[in-house]
Amino acid sequence: MIPIRALMTGLVDYAGLFPPAALDMQAAVRRYRGYLTGKDRWALGRFVVSAARLGEFKAAFNEVCCGERERVWGLSVLASADEGLDTKSISELPRGAAQVDCVEVKAADAVQAERVLTGLREEAPGTMAYVEFAPGKASAMLPVLKRFGAGAKIRTGGVTAGAFPTVETVAEFLAACARAKVAFKATAGLHHAVRGEYKLTYEPESARATMHGFVNVFLAALLAWRGEDATAVRATLAEKDAAAFVFGKRDVRWLGFTAKSAEIEAVRREFAISYGSCSFEEPVAEAKAAGWL
Repeated sequence: MIPIRALMTGLVDYAGLFPPAALDMQAAVRRYRGYLTGKDRWALGRFVVSAARLGEFKAAFNEVCCGERERVWGLSVLASADEGLDTKSISELPRGAAQVDCVEVKAADAVQAERVLTGLREEAPGTMAYVEFAPGKASAMLPVLKRFGAGAKIRTGGVTAGAFPTVETVAEFLAACARAKVAFKATAGLHHAVRGEYKLTYEPESARATMHGFVNVFLAALLAWRGEDATAVRATLAEKDAAAFVFGKRDVRWLGFTAKSAEIEAVRREFAISYGSCSFEEPVAEAKAAGWL
């Protein structure tokens, strides 16, 4: 497998229901099905849906899908810490056609994280959970996640400039997760391949802001997992020139670092799992435009 494929295989969890795309359920389900059968399906991850909308998802899924030979849909279900996981809705999903691969929750502190994860263990045993928390609370949160076999989740953007964490914040989160050996996923703001200034929404008059790039974030994660120093992780996150990332047939080279496909695959499998994006087409298109695919 070439390095860019190793980096992007199953990378993008499709979150078309959420801003700035904010599609209706049927439109999002139709798009995901189209992506699943398209030539770039290798880069597609799970379909992201909130627990509160699983009934709506089931209705749209039954209308739109699916042939017997089609790929099983993996779902990432967003469960509110207050509302809990809708296990009844999960149990009513079409058997064998769509399955819950993981659950994503928020927690304000370690006490709440432990309570939520205990509940999930009882309600959905064996389901992988990712807990979103303020990155500055990593030292208290990560031991709890490690004990429960859960992953961490970081919000890397949104529809306002203030929603994007700094390079330093992301670097500290990646380093803390790597030290704790806790896998992570990211969400929001990673539509683009490389860090730069982009429009915040799809509106013609949208404001612009500096956004993180998914190549920056996931190669920075590789360095953190490898144990490189904080300066290297921050520099990778901060790089804005796509030409600085050279994806060849056997390795990727950037800022004096080199990684081969086998290492990238291992990091993706064990540590840097995926990211949620309301666009699947943009990340793939930018990788192609850069000449990497």
